[in-house]
Amino acid sequence: MNLKKIIVAFFFAVSYSLSFGDEVISPQSTIDSAKIYYDLIAEENYQAYSRPNVIGMIAGGSLTVVGGALVGFGLYAILDASNPQTFGDALGRAVGGLFICASIPFLGVGIPVLSYNTYKYIVHKGHANKRDEYQAALDRYKLRKRGGASSALQLMIFPELNFIEKRGGVNAVVRF
Repeated sequence: MNLKKIIVAFFFAVSYSLSFGDEVISPQSTIDSAKIYYDLIAEENYQAYSRPNVIGMIAGGSLTVVGGALVGFGLYAILDASNPQTFGDALGRAVGGLFICASIPFLGVGIPVLSYNTYKYIVHKGHANKRDEYQAALDRYKLRKRGGASSALQLMIFPELNFIEKRGGVNAVVRF
């Protein structure tokens, strides 16, 4: 009964080895994670380009500042005119109203451009941070693969058989 199980297991192992053995055992089939890291870094690097967003934030910020200054000047001109019966104060109110009207296109364009580009800059900065994390992980992977300096303690224990002197034992190697 046990011999049948052993024979079946043997033939199963041989048939598995003949059908899939080359892919499983051969060194060409091993997956190198470095290629996966390189692909991830390239994808994140493509999405991390934020120079147009910086230019957009500068342009939108400038338009918003100009619009805000026009609103400030307009409100100052309107509030400074204390006597509406004099020509100078009426002119000040009219100029203040024109400044406020002129600020509408600046603020109407500047605020959305500034807010959109700020949002996209934050998104691209997140991709840049992710790219840096992938690069650090790739560096750690290469160091582990090379067997470089590791801060971990490695302990290898293996048996020893000495046939000449008819004794055996256990050896241990500690690597820092």
